[in-house]
Amino acid sequence: MSLTEKYRPQTLDEIVAQPNVVKKVKLLHERGGLAGRVFWCVGASSAGKTSLARIVADMIADPICQFELDAQEYGLDAVRQFETNCQYKPFGKGCLCFVCNEAHRLSDRVVSRLQTVLEEPCVCKNSTWIFTTTNQGQESLFADKFDACPFLSRATILEFKDPRRSVLEWALHLQKIAQAEQLDGKPIESYMRLFEKCGFNPRAAINRIESGEMLT
Repeated sequence: MSLTEKYRPQTLDEIVAQPNVVKKVKLLHERGGLAGRVFWCVGASSAGKTSLARIVADMIADPICQFELDAQEYGLDAVRQFETNCQYKPFGKGCLCFVCNEAHRLSDRVVSRLQTVLEEPCVCKNSTWIFTTTNQGQESLFADKFDACPFLSRATILEFKDPRRSVLEWALHLQKIAQAEQLDGKPIESYMRLFEKCGFNPRAAINRIESGEMLT
C-alpha cells in the first residue's frame, strides 16, 4: 500500500486543514443525518474531497451499497440503474451512496436527468449523492457548458480551503507521516519548502517523502 493510501483519512477528525467543511458535515449529521442528501464538494486537487466522500459513504452505507465512479462513467443508463436501485430500501445501514468524481465533466443530458432523479421520493429516501470537482463557480460548470445553477440548488455545497492557505498545518502533517515511517531527517521548514515545490499538493508531497527525499 502506498503512503498516500495508508494515510488517507478514515474519519472526519482526520481530515487535514478543512475545519469548516468538517464542522458543516458534523452539524448536518447531528441535526438530521447524512442520508438522503446531495453534496457538492469543490476545491483544489488533493484537498480532501474524495476522502470526505468515502468517509461519509462509510458512515451511512454498507460497502456493497457504495458506488464510486468518475463522471465519464455516468451515462444515462447508469443513472437509470441507480434510480432503479433506489426503489428498494438497502439492507444494513439502510442507504445507498453514489460518489461522482470530476463531476464538472458530466454531460448536459446526464445533469438534466439527475435534476429529475434527485427529486424522486425513493431517491431522496434511500440514497445520498456526493459530487466532487476542482472547478469553482456555478455557471457553465459542466462539460457542455450547461447552466449548473438549478442543479446545484439541490445540493449542500462544501467548499474546501486551498491547501496553500494552510502550509504550516500541512507541513506538520507531512512531517508526522515521515516520522512514523522513519523517513524524517529534516526540520519543519524543509517540509514547507517541499509542499511548495509540489505545487501545494499533499499527495505529491507524500510521494516525495516515500521516495526518501526528506532523509538526510
